[in-house]
Amino acid sequence: MQKKIRINHVYLPYLKNKDRYLILYGSAGSGKSVFAAQKVVARLVGEAGHRMLVVRKVANTLRSSVFQLLIDTIHSFDLYSEFSINKSEMRITHNPTGNEILMGGLDDVEKLKSIAGVTSIWIEEATEITSDDFDQIDLRLRGETENYKQIVLSFNPIDERHWLKSRFFDEEHEDCTILKTTYRDNDFLDEDYKRTLELKAKVNPNYYRIYVLGEWGREDVSRPFIYNFDRKKHTGKLKKVDGVPIRFSIDFNVDPFVCIYGQIWQDKEGHHVHILGEVVLNNKGVQDMIEVIKSRFTPVELMNCLWTGDATQRKRSVETNYAGKNLNAWEKISNAFRLGKRMHTPNINPHVNTTRDLCNYAFGLHPDIKIDERCSLLINEIEYTEANEDGGINKKNRNKEEQRADALDCFRYYLYTWCGDMVNRPNRYGIK
Repeated sequence: MQKKIRINHVYLPYLKNKDRYLILYGSAGSGKSVFAAQKVVARLVGEAGHRMLVVRKVANTLRSSVFQLLIDTIHSFDLYSEFSINKSEMRITHNPTGNEILMGGLDDVEKLKSIAGVTSIWIEEATEITSDDFDQIDLRLRGETENYKQIVLSFNPIDERHWLKSRFFDEEHEDCTILKTTYRDNDFLDEDYKRTLELKAKVNPNYYRIYVLGEWGREDVSRPFIYNFDRKKHTGKLKKVDGVPIRFSIDFNVDPFVCIYGQIWQDKEGHHVHILGEVVLNNKGVQDMIEVIKSRFTPVELMNCLWTGDATQRKRSVETNYAGKNLNAWEKISNAFRLGKRMHTPNINPHVNTTRDLCNYAFGLHPDIKIDERCSLLINEIEYTEANEDGGINKKNRNKEEQRADALDCFRYYLYTWCGDMVNRPNRYGIK
């Protein structure tokens, strides 16, 4: 009697999906990894000429997770007699066809480079890898093959800032299928597991979003640089106030090149600090930033605007003027907007710890400090940037990736220049 194969009904249509990228994401217990293993094995026995690669970030995590899952899947298909399992090399061979499954970790790049003739790839826990890792994996899948080439990515959506979201979810991506599932889509999940999942979710809203609802969450920041920011309290839809000068703060890094702008004023209702917008340019220069800002504001607004930002650019030349004089970035901006005394750039940048204390004091106590909800880079950097042990900005996050914090730098300069005495003179800012 032939053994009945159990595949969740939600996944059945995707057994024959041939898009280059098949993204399986969602909650815990949704069966996405099981289905990925089932699809790999089904293709291995049903098609010819395969050398499939299964990848995780770290090689030694494969043995107890994906390798064992593939063996269990072969057993569930009642096909174990057709396979040779090399446990030391973590290699699975389908004897009738000669098809292979090979395992690789991105911590052993030379081993991956030595694997030729890859026909399809499964990346388990895809959120573990970087965008550069993925680009290298994507390059492995090339050339003419007898069957369709596909990269399957399976993961829980742990962080809304992840490169996977920006690359595949925020914009349309050709030749890509995305399937979201939750534990409720798993026909074979036991009731005890469901209860455990729900109980854990009750005490952690972020866990609930990711592992129960299968929605994008946010990675916990163990030591936040800004710890008094509350998205609900400190963001919203803001409008310019007529007659109040626009204040700009700029950071001159090339990728990205960032400027934020806002208004600070006092009226009968109190003191107000509003960040109205941001300009984020990639691989652009000072003149490009000037042109964007001129396009956003009227000549009258620019005649009254105030500027601050990164003081280090006072020492770096960006062009030579008609008289043969070398101009730094600030001189170029000052000339473009005829700033004169309206330029408030300090001679040296304020100490990071000083501005950290000031920012957290403002978010904790100021009656009306707000950021427009469209300032996505600034808000993300405020929420996610981590501090090091000395209270400065940690330049490497927990994934050892660089933390730029360019928009946050703009905000630090902005607040220090125009509200630097807030801690010592709180009454001036309506703080009681």
